[in-house]
Amino acid sequence: MGREDIEKQWQEELNKQQNNQNESFHKAAKNYREWEPVSEPIEENSTEDETVEEPSDEVLLTLLTIPLEVSVEVGSRRISLEELFSLKPTSVIVLDKMLSEPVDIKVNGKKIAEGELVVVNDRFGVKITRIISPDERIKRIKGT
Repeated sequence: MGREDIEKQWQEELNKQQNNQNESFHKAAKNYREWEPVSEPIEENSTEDETVEEPSDEVLLTLLTIPLEVSVEVGSRRISLEELFSLKPTSVIVLDKMLSEPVDIKVNGKKIAEGELVVVNDRFGVKITRIISPDERIKRIKGT
């Protein structure tokens, strides 16, 4: 199997995954449009002890179908526009991480975990070694 065949197969797989994600998204969006609140909104000036009902299983299942973009950042490097335009097929970009350092696992661009690269059936994978706590994620968002 030549390189072109592998690239074609890879592109077909990516297209298939994108179509599956689009279908899941449209299904979730349709369910969202049909969703009705499970309780009345609480007014800010309310002095009564009001209880908020738990979301129904259907609502929770709908949330679980929302597609999220998961990416693994092996490293990064800032380059000038001149360097960018001088890149060619044999160019090598040296990244800021050492080979032994963990890679960042991001969901929708936000770091949620760290891991190490692995190979599974001739494909890259990532073994999660550390999950960032929700408190730590909130601190990073606030910048503290």
